[in-house]
This record gives sequence, C-alpha cells and structure tokens, in this order.
Amino acid sequence: MVVAAVVVLGGVVFAYYANYVLDRATSTDRVRSDKNAEKAIDREQPAFVSTITPRDYEQDMPEAVYVLLDRPLTASEQATLTAMKGDAAQVWAFMKPLGGRVVERATSMTPREDGNGNRGESQPFHLNLNSDRSAGLTINSMTAVKDTCSAPTAKTVIDLPPAGSEPRQGLLWDLTGGKAVRPKGPYVLDEGESQGKLYFHHNIVELGNGQANMAFLIRPEVSVHTCKWHIDASYTDTSGYHTQRIPKGTGTITTEAVPRKARPVLPVHHQRRVGMRRPIESEGLHGHRVLALM
Repeated sequence: MVVAAVVVLGGVVFAYYANYVLDRATSTDRVRSDKNAEKAIDREQPAFVSTITPRDYEQDMPEAVYVLLDRPLTASEQATLTAMKGDAAQVWAFMKPLGGRVVERATSMTPREDGNGNRGESQPFHLNLNSDRSAGLTINSMTAVKDTCSAPTAKTVIDLPPAGSEPRQGLLWDLTGGKAVRPKGPYVLDEGESQGKLYFHHNIVELGNGQANMAFLIRPEVSVHTCKWHIDASYTDTSGYHTQRIPKGTGTITTEAVPRKARPVLPVHHQRRVGMRRPIESEGLHGHRVLALM
C-alpha cells in the first residue's frame, strides 16, 4: 500500500511538473497568438471615422454673405427683407425656412505658399476625425477630388456686403474652375506665420492609440461652378499605406457657387428691370441687395 501510494504521489507530482514545463514552453506562443488576434480585431475597425457638420449660422453668422434661393421672391417677401435693414441674422432666419442657403464671400489671405491667387465663395463645414483603434495611425495627406461640376441653379441672390475685413480660420481648399481643374490646398487660414502655407507640407494628423480627435473648419472655395467633391485621406499604420474616402462610400460634399448673372451692378437704392434674361435687382437703403434671375 505504501509503495502504491508513493507511485501515485510521484505520478501526480510528475504530471504537475510536466504541465508546468509545457505551460512555460508554450506561454510565449500563446501570448504572441493572442496579440496577433487583438491586432487583427483592431484592424477590422475603420481606421478613423469622419463626421461632417454644416456651419451653424443661427449661432455664428459672418457679416458678409450671400443667401441663395432656387426661386424668385414674392413682392411681400422682398418687402419683408427690406424692413430687416440688412441684418444678416434676421435675413437668414427668414430665408432658411424658404430653402435658402448661405454662401460666404471670398477669403482675404496673405500670398499662398505655392503662389496660387485664385479666390472664390465658400460654404464652410466642420470636419471631425476620430479613431477607436488601439494602434496609432498617421494621416499625412488629404486631397480634394472633384466628382462633378455644373452651373449654379439659384434664382435669387441676397447680397449682404461686408462693413470691413473679417478674420477667417480653418483650412481652405481651392476648387475654382470646372471638373478638369485640379483642386489646390488645403491652405492654413489662421493668422500667424503659418497663414497661406500648405497644411500637410508642414503637419500630420495622428489618430488612434488614445489620441484625441482632430477637428477642422474646412472652407472649400468655388467660383463659377457648383461642385460635388470628396476628400481622399492618405494614412499609414502598422500594416502599411492606405487611402480612405471622406465621406465614406460614394458620398460627396456639395459647394455651391453664386450665379454670376445675379451679381449686383446697380447703385444701392435702385430698382430696375433690364431685359427678360437679366436680373431684377431690388435694393433698399439699408445695405443689402436682392436679385432675381428671370
């Protein structure tokens, strides 16, 4: 009985140490396998998520804008606008429910790094980038790509001219010209030594690995064409070089141009009709102009 007990005890001890040695021998492989599985799961998530939010003009209305509408205004609507005395916030509150859209005037900026001097109107938006990945990634380039460009469609243009210069912030993309004209930028608009510089010639965007999200105010400028476009963001991570589209899928961003025929050409306080295909311009004594294309 004693011998049998010793044999059993020895077997148990041997099995314990055998399992211990085997566990030590395979633990490194298991850890490596677990880490590889975690990395694979991490890479299955989108590299980053982009969110586009239009500028809230009810909270932040620039002093110099155009307001566009796809139909002529009625006489009653024009009278209501005239009574607003050119107050941009009031004009927008009245026009937004009618289907109005705000277009901001061209930026005033020091010479750009590449010598580009094009100017156009803008419909800014906020772009937020965020990544839930555990591994870090670096966005080293964002390129604007035009999908389609066409003539603007607005029939009414309300011109709210500036009272003076107004500082601008954010990143500017030059989308002036038709679809065949390659966009330029983005340029830094913020005042300081970086103003006019090409942002990604001097900066990168780091996301993931606990990094905070990155938020931009984007100002795409167009001139005579309304353009639908998207952004190709190039980034690198632990698996190499990649490109992600903003917005995702086949989504596009629309930046609307102001019809050139609707530009005001008559002195303030005139009201005149010139021809059947020319604008009707109704201008009060209070600093704003209303034009309707017939």
